[in-house]
Amino acid sequence: MNFYTYGQLNDTSIEAKKYSVQEISHPGIMHSAEELKTIKVHVNNGDEPWSSAYKAMVAWKGSSLEWTPTPFAHVHRDSYGANKVGDPQIGNDAEAAYSHAIQWVVTGNKAHAEKTIEILNAWSSTIDTITGKDDNLVAGMIAHKYCNAAEIIRYTYDNWPQNEVDQFKDMMLTVFYPLISNYYTNSMNSNGNWGLSMVNSVLAIAVFCDDVQLFNDAVAHVMGTNVQPYSTFSGYIDAKTGQCQESGRDQGHSQMGLGYLAAISEIAWKQNIDLYAYLDNRLLHGFEYFAKYNLGNDVAYYNMYGKFKEIISEKSRGRYQPIFERVYDHYVRVKKLSMPYTKQVVEQIRPEGFTSSMISWGTLTGYQGDPMD
Repeated sequence: MNFYTYGQLNDTSIEAKKYSVQEISHPGIMHSAEELKTIKVHVNNGDEPWSSAYKAMVAWKGSSLEWTPTPFAHVHRDSYGANKVGDPQIGNDAEAAYSHAIQWVVTGNKAHAEKTIEILNAWSSTIDTITGKDDNLVAGMIAHKYCNAAEIIRYTYDNWPQNEVDQFKDMMLTVFYPLISNYYTNSMNSNGNWGLSMVNSVLAIAVFCDDVQLFNDAVAHVMGTNVQPYSTFSGYIDAKTGQCQESGRDQGHSQMGLGYLAAISEIAWKQNIDLYAYLDNRLLHGFEYFAKYNLGNDVAYYNMYGKFKEIISEKSRGRYQPIFERVYDHYVRVKKLSMPYTKQVVEQIRPEGFTSSMISWGTLTGYQGDPMD
């Protein structure tokens, strides 16, 4: 029985069918089985930069087996993080679950798998609601983290009971999904990182729940041009300049939007859909524009949608989040394309570390060896 409803996009065009799936592959959110094995081999061999990246992850507070989840029945957050209840606990526990799932893969120590399950079960047996002005954003930023941890455990560890798996699914479909199901298309006041966080989490939920229709709905949305524009490839990254919808706002939120589009592209790639190439590699151009400007170079800019200032924002310029490694690997190593500015950022921040809004530790999980660039 379904306790949720799908979005409104039902595009039956040839283009939409090209970018849709008939079945879901597992594990298939941010990590394939082959990639997980590769991470294990490199870390256990002491290879760099995987070894240093793994040590950085293990040093994070939530990576300890002493970590205890702190679930809340009712999570609340208002605008700009005001009146928090259960936040940041819901986010820290999600990241801890993911860290222990990766540690289980690397070490084979069942205690880490059980710690992931402990965290997932604690929240899925407790949470009832997420409320407040930021309820959509909290759900969008967090659901994909829990799903990534759960997907790894479900397909690499044999001792997560089915009733607990079903309980986790129910949490995703009845608590998280209703808050993100419309990708925030009802508001032109929000910026693109909101809607894109929701697309990312809907895709993660769809994969874990084996929901083909839900997956295809999210892909159709992010490819769309007839919906609220900010949460689509064409609406967030400008075709002429490569700038982000939020470039005139600040560089931190621009990275969030790019990071979510990158994660969306990676989840689709795991399901044999190439969103990386969509709109003439639009994502590559967005990353290169961002990297070029944040490295101190001048870039072309105009006020997209008339929403921000007439000059590009310098706020948070040169402060990087861990979103670059996997995108660089895909375009340069896999596609044999060039990303000279992104390359400089990757080399500057490697190994990538922690972020509260997206999957962390990108060097550990996304680096596949130096490509010829």
